[in-house]
Amino acid sequence: MAKLFIYNPTCDMAVENGTYSYMPSKLLTKFERDISPLMAFLGKKDDFVLCDQTKPIAFEAFWKQLDVELPQFIARETIEQFSIDELRPWGWSQLIKHQYRSFYSRSVFPVLDDPLKFRIFFSRQTSLQLTHELNKLPLPDFVKLPELPEAVTSIEIIKQRFKSVSNGIVLKTLWSSSGRGLMFIRNLKQLENGTNWMTAQFKKHGSLILEPIYDKLQDASLQFNITPAGKIEFMGLNYFDADSSGHFSKEFLHVPDSIERHLPHNEQWLADTAECIAVSMKNLKVHEKYHGPIGIDAMFIKDLSGQLRFYPLVEANLRCNMGLVNLYIKRLIQAHAKGTWQISQFEPGEALAFYQQQLTRHPAESLEGRITKGFFPLTPVDLNTRFAAWGMVY
Repeated sequence: MAKLFIYNPTCDMAVENGTYSYMPSKLLTKFERDISPLMAFLGKKDDFVLCDQTKPIAFEAFWKQLDVELPQFIARETIEQFSIDELRPWGWSQLIKHQYRSFYSRSVFPVLDDPLKFRIFFSRQTSLQLTHELNKLPLPDFVKLPELPEAVTSIEIIKQRFKSVSNGIVLKTLWSSSGRGLMFIRNLKQLENGTNWMTAQFKKHGSLILEPIYDKLQDASLQFNITPAGKIEFMGLNYFDADSSGHFSKEFLHVPDSIERHLPHNEQWLADTAECIAVSMKNLKVHEKYHGPIGIDAMFIKDLSGQLRFYPLVEANLRCNMGLVNLYIKRLIQAHAKGTWQISQFEPGEALAFYQQQLTRHPAESLEGRITKGFFPLTPVDLNTRFAAWGMVY
């Protein structure tokens, strides 16, 4: 069963747009093009990855020397030449369904055929519902759902809520996830400066999601997969960093030292938490509307008494996410090795020089087909590369 992997990180914005004519900005289009080979790590050697670049020979050679056979990279105009059984986009949208309609019938799930339900289902409204559903269930002591997020419909309500919290608030639009569509308000000046944005978003979306800014120690994500038969599978826990605006910064290949010493000795807390989230999904019948990956953003936060707690459901992403990619990359790294990987932005020509320098200074070492030390590329580079994914084991 050959799959075609497509990197469309603007899927959330395409869902919000709701038409077949959505066009991302030039910079986002360039980002999509440069990072698309990252999808190769989700597939097998008999799969395909859409990649509108020159064939990445050096990139394939790097991984082949480690006995990793990547899927075949193919250009958009050549898709019809290959036998493809299933479509695997980063995330679903009306646009993807239309652009690849000849493959769509083999990857169907019910909610995709109802434009209105589809748009609502793939919004942050589903995250809000899941959080409130999870709040009904008994969670382990180490796990805590703090103040629940809420939908707000006016600036007056936002100002009232701001007065009742200590660290400020974050506002989220119903669409545009992955650190986009967020406004962090930490002081009165930011609150006043943000009123025009709030007014525009209320006019556009009708409401915003509001929650307090927490005393966060570490970002994390729980990875789930829903099979076509409706089975909800827990795949694992990842640790990552996000910047002060909520944008992805880097993934950890290990448990960060700042967190490891605080974790319960028994990992049953994680299994029980994952089961509660799965039950919440079933109660909302998510498995009847969708199948595929779900990334649940989470946080390790300090509660009011200063104790570390795990906040298990900040946001649910019904699509691929970097935490899912991290699970697959970790299979290529020696167990218990420490390292990180990230996506960097470069000026034209800089990425190639950076890669060559890192490959020379930190050559990859491996044992039994797994990297034990050094630099490794996760996307190919050339003189025109602006964005590149890369990692380091140390």
